[in-house]
Amino acid sequence: MMIFFIIAGWITMARLLQKSIRPMDWLLRNSGTLQTCSNILEKSCNLHTDLRPQQQLVIRVMEKHELEEKTKIITQMVNDEGWNQCWNWVKFLFTTVPNKCYLAEINSKLIGCAASFDTGIDIPTQYIGYIVFKPEYRNKNYYTTLSRYVNNHINKEHNIIGNVINRLIPFYEEKENVKKTSLHLTVYAGTLNHSALNDDEANSNIKVVPISEALMSNVFQYDAAIYTASRSKYLNAWFNSGFTTTYVAIDEEGLVLGYTTLYEVEHSYRISPLYANGLHVAKKLLAKVALTIKDEKVMLYGPHNNLVKLANQHGMKELFQFTRMYSKQDIPIPLEKSVYSISGVVQFI
Repeated sequence: MMIFFIIAGWITMARLLQKSIRPMDWLLRNSGTLQTCSNILEKSCNLHTDLRPQQQLVIRVMEKHELEEKTKIITQMVNDEGWNQCWNWVKFLFTTVPNKCYLAEINSKLIGCAASFDTGIDIPTQYIGYIVFKPEYRNKNYYTTLSRYVNNHINKEHNIIGNVINRLIPFYEEKENVKKTSLHLTVYAGTLNHSALNDDEANSNIKVVPISEALMSNVFQYDAAIYTASRSKYLNAWFNSGFTTTYVAIDEEGLVLGYTTLYEVEHSYRISPLYANGLHVAKKLLAKVALTIKDEKVMLYGPHNNLVKLANQHGMKELFQFTRMYSKQDIPIPLEKSVYSISGVVQFI
């Protein structure tokens, strides 16, 4: 039952973004004084669903042979709810990260989905995400039906994690024994301020170079120390996906000090992840990114304490705040190797 409430958090997020104005799109396209997404969420939040009789809903697991077709539809549903993703990423995600994608269909027509992802860390842990529906099927009992189905098919022995909007935490803590961690995540969007990224003498011994085969194994080791598990197979595919650009920060002796990957989504770029041994290294990596994308919009999604100063220096706008919650066990994150932007919504960090 506890897992149902974590899943409900993702459902709530999807429903809160169903307005004709797509909040994230709105913030990315406009400058000036804007109503923040958090205000929109505050006014729209409602955990109730329409319990009217529904058409015959069939839920099944997506098969490999239909991945290309279904992920295109899923990408459209995700973007309809304002999350600004690209099909390359969605297809890559469902191809590369072990998962089960539950398709909700009426008359063989895909109307929604939900997915559980294996994080790959030593503690068996699943992440619940990508709970989306087509606009005409929102505000109905399909959400409840799908979430209960996923709840019944998740391995109950596994730890389940999810990121919950801060204002909803008391609801989960009251209704069920759901625990929150000290990890607070914030999504920021805006442009990179070139003047805030100017080199200084203290950073003169740091070089930022495109990732290469010679650097791969060192980056894998660096990443594993932060992620708490090796994911070299995933990273190798990520770096060589054809739609990403990765830069590595190294010192004079070739020691890896951080790395970042960026890719283009709808109306902006995602920086995912941005790992760096300190703010000065993160700024060096972002300076390289800024030269690559010029004045295009970017999005960062990472631990609030590490990211807030960097985001403020660039005048970025805060979109959402989340707190990591879990069902069985907290997973400590080594933030001494600073995480400025996580690997992705469905990744552990």
